[in-house]
Amino acid sequence: MIMMKFLISLCVLLINGAIINGQTTVITTSSFDPCYDYNITDDSWRNIQQSPYQYYTEHDDTLIEWSGWYRLYLSGQSAQMSEWCVSNMGCGGYTGLYLNGSHPTLEDGVATRDVVGSHIWYNQCGSYRSTSIQVKACPGDYYVYELVKPDLSIYRPSYCAVAFPSISSDPCYNYESLDRPWRANNESGDYLCDESLTWSGWYRLFYYGMNIQMPETCATGFSCNTYMNLVLDGPHPQIEDGVVIREVCGSYYWSGCCVYKTNPIRVKACPGNYYVYELVNPHNWCSGYCTDVSSISQVDSTVSPEVMIGPSITMNYDQCSNYNTLDNDWRSTLNTWYMYGQANGHDDTLIEWDGWYRLFIDGSSAQMPEWCASYMSCGGFTSLWLHGSHPQLEDGVVTRDVYGSHNYQCSHYRSDPIQVKACPGDYYVYKFTRPTVSIPAPVYCAVSFTTPSVDPCYNYTSLDEPWRSTDNSYFYYNYYYYSMCDYNVEWNGWYRLFDNNQSTQMPESCVNPYMCGSYNPMWLNGSHPELEDGVVLRQVCVSGWSGCCAYTSEPIRVKACPGDYYVYEFVKPMFCGAYCIEATNQSSTSVSTSTEFIPLFEFDILPTTTPAPPVDPCYNYNVLDDPWRATSNQNSSQSMCDSAVSWSGWYRLFINGQSVQMPDTCVDENSCGTNAPLWLSGGHPTLEDGVVTRDVCGHWNNDCCYFQSNPIQVKACPGGFYVYEFVRPTTCNLAYCADDRNPCSELNCSKEERCGMKNGVYGCLCNKGHQKQRAAQDSFDFNETCESSSGSMSVSRCQLFEAGFSAEHLHLNDPSCRGTVQNGRVEFNFDNDQHICGTNLVANGSHFIYSNYIVGTPGTEGLISRVRILKLSFSCVYPQTQTLSMSAEINPLQSTVHKVLPSGEGVYQVRMVPYVDEEFTQPFTGRVDAELDQEMHVEVGVEGVDSRQFALVMDTCWATPVNDPDYSLRWDLIIDECPNPEDDTVKLLQNGVSTSSRFSFRMFIFTANSTKLYLHCAVHLCLLSSGQCSTSCDSGEQRRERRALDLHDSASLSMGPLVWSGGNTDVQFLPDQVTVSEASCLCASLVLLFIPLMSFFTLS
Repeated sequence: MIMMKFLISLCVLLINGAIINGQTTVITTSSFDPCYDYNITDDSWRNIQQSPYQYYTEHDDTLIEWSGWYRLYLSGQSAQMSEWCVSNMGCGGYTGLYLNGSHPTLEDGVATRDVVGSHIWYNQCGSYRSTSIQVKACPGDYYVYELVKPDLSIYRPSYCAVAFPSISSDPCYNYESLDRPWRANNESGDYLCDESLTWSGWYRLFYYGMNIQMPETCATGFSCNTYMNLVLDGPHPQIEDGVVIREVCGSYYWSGCCVYKTNPIRVKACPGNYYVYELVNPHNWCSGYCTDVSSISQVDSTVSPEVMIGPSITMNYDQCSNYNTLDNDWRSTLNTWYMYGQANGHDDTLIEWDGWYRLFIDGSSAQMPEWCASYMSCGGFTSLWLHGSHPQLEDGVVTRDVYGSHNYQCSHYRSDPIQVKACPGDYYVYKFTRPTVSIPAPVYCAVSFTTPSVDPCYNYTSLDEPWRSTDNSYFYYNYYYYSMCDYNVEWNGWYRLFDNNQSTQMPESCVNPYMCGSYNPMWLNGSHPELEDGVVLRQVCVSGWSGCCAYTSEPIRVKACPGDYYVYEFVKPMFCGAYCIEATNQSSTSVSTSTEFIPLFEFDILPTTTPAPPVDPCYNYNVLDDPWRATSNQNSSQSMCDSAVSWSGWYRLFINGQSVQMPDTCVDENSCGTNAPLWLSGGHPTLEDGVVTRDVCGHWNNDCCYFQSNPIQVKACPGGFYVYEFVRPTTCNLAYCADDRNPCSELNCSKEERCGMKNGVYGCLCNKGHQKQRAAQDSFDFNETCESSSGSMSVSRCQLFEAGFSAEHLHLNDPSCRGTVQNGRVEFNFDNDQHICGTNLVANGSHFIYSNYIVGTPGTEGLISRVRILKLSFSCVYPQTQTLSMSAEINPLQSTVHKVLPSGEGVYQVRMVPYVDEEFTQPFTGRVDAELDQEMHVEVGVEGVDSRQFALVMDTCWATPVNDPDYSLRWDLIIDECPNPEDDTVKLLQNGVSTSSRFSFRMFIFTANSTKLYLHCAVHLCLLSSGQCSTSCDSGEQRRERRALDLHDSASLSMGPLVWSGGNTDVQFLPDQVTVSEASCLCASLVLLFIPLMSFFTLS
């Protein structure tokens, strides 16, 4: 009974445990053991395997009051702190914290581990050092941590977690085969992205059926058919190691070796000389796992897992009645990789095909295409289509070849043939097989054709757009050319073509580029059908600079109709092209007038049929295309009057086929082909406003609203146009105007913006997606970049405009430093030379800071103003010291590496170079001979900072026999910025007076059986104006008091090894022997020092 009461009490305590900030307290009555007395932290945003940008900037572990021990979970699954660096991973904050070392074992008990961090905006690992924590391994295969508040100098740190699913069976015999020869490190030419695939479980790698493994060394740029090739950052395990965890690193063509770290994976060595890998989604953009062709070996069949053979398939059944249903909308031929972004997501070589299949798309019966369209992807990378026509019912089962398209090459790949059969009910079944593994991510395509419920010859939409004519070139306006794009049109159903009310048809022969109002005219690649042919399918060619049929678009259906005309089922093309119409000979004469063409931002079908019953007027309107209504048509010989028009329903305004709108500011008298032109009073609505009512004014007798005509209803429509419910004006001569001035043409709004009016002024407003990124009112999307003694900041133009601030009124602290607009952002720049712009430079002992601000002032008219003033302050803050490390191979040659960092980071470069001569003119360039006791010369320098402002100071320099600056055996050369008094061979030549410091010493070796020598230096930057950069090393003078530096602020550079052989000292750089120690070190003569930037952003 006592035990039962205890269990009930314990359950109640667990049920009622407080959950604060994702933490639940687990209470036990046993003596204190953190394995049984801990808090639970379950925060999914701590996961290193998430997208790095999903939760960034939202969390900060310095705001949590940590108390006691914690066990980590991720969505209910037991997790642990990460031991592995992942580039650009903030784990919910800006700086992801992870253990700088392995977890303890059960036997270790409570252990102390260092904690390091990496910033979300750059790829360098271990840039920060936080407060150490205690860790303990617990029975049950989990860990507990005594988490503490991270170091407050780290910007928004967050402890990282990772969960590895438990392994229920041996992955050596429970894996998925991945035979992808195109992943080999000798393959290139395509760019497949593994982050768009769905990875699950363990994989064994093959190369045309043979064993292959991941590389352990860097692959060359653009190899493995991807942008960033991923390799193991460490050796493969042995069989006795069991399952191990390995870091994965990647390189771009323009980057160094292994400069990016992606999510770690688990690896296991298996009997039979092969490996299995638990692959996961990498988070770097367009990255892919590589395979190493040098590791290819034959499969050992004696230890291969048993292959399960399915039941044999007999052919005494009807495939038309016994099939699998395959309904994937992403298989549609309309799924194009460059328009919809769904390519690389699917791969039919991963499917275990078995039997016969019938295709559907969203429940509608479909079939494989017998044709190819350029850049068709069907949800994969390579679209597979049937090379040959489908069979007839009487043909039975037939075999057809399968081809795969690549970009605009329809037959770039050839897959294995498949069997096809036609079935009663007008559908087909296919015996799909695994496509050829050498083809990158192939997918069987599908296309659906619906049978018209009524004859399209009598149920069509009239399309009368003269700009489609083969004798009409694309538009030229205001020194720019504009191309019509039919992929902006929501095509629906069948269409009959007209040219100024005369029936016409699509051309059947080549059309020159830049005709039909478009860069890419589209024409019918084949003859029109006859009446008896019924509905037929025709290929559509796209003319381009490379030929008449440079590209192929999606085929369309065509039908010949009684009365000698045709109807077409148009579909959205894959290019910015336009369906052409044959030019017709006009029997009536027309008046030649001078016309300005306005760029049409979106194009929609222009129905000319009678308006339907009340529906959305954005899709049910009349076309009003009267060039005389243009605001530029002034003092016309005719005076039109709209009160004589029988208006009915809604109208969309055009001028010569180009979408325009009513003017919403006053129009000059005698414009728009009338005496008193009518304009919209009150501005146009937005999409969110729906249908609104607006007053209409007529300008006469020098009064912009002399005539107050009847109000009308207006609606804004998707696509950037408006529709109007026009009514008869109050009198004559009044006529509705069409504004051909286009106030948006000069704004050059970006794709994230749209032209619109606010407070009576036209400007670039934010699209909806951009508005969501704005956290709150008066907060702005800004990017900041700091580099050396310069900085820049850019702010979203549309957000500024919506807040009431115009870009041309903004400037830096110096009013002459104004911004420039680039791609929708207002950019400001300053430097410490010819473009200071009022920038202030200060130093506070630990950092140097450049500060400035962006200010927007109201106009100076009047005595007072109540208009708000914008002030955006920003600073570039650089630590004067920094811990850094680098594992790249050593190269003593001097060089300069310049890297453009993401927003909000500064950069400068530190290097250590050994020289042969005392004039420091000949750096070591490989193997040289130097005897013991020969004088060696070393220079440590910094680049990328203003030499007029800063000096480099060597704090300490020392030597070790191994590549570890913290090794217990060491010999000091420089101590407290001065030579080691116990070594009279050390000469301090220069320190703290410029951006480079120099010293010399005589060559030696360690007597403890070592022939190698590694040099290390700890340095910091000093502001020259402080007067405290250089130190007198005379024994009779008191040295100045040293600065107190935290451990994470100490910077060390390492170089070596210097190798002694016999009587001479052979100085040789051995990059393959360089490793990164647990303490931060720089193992090279050149390093990029990535400096965190702290930005301050205020609005007054």
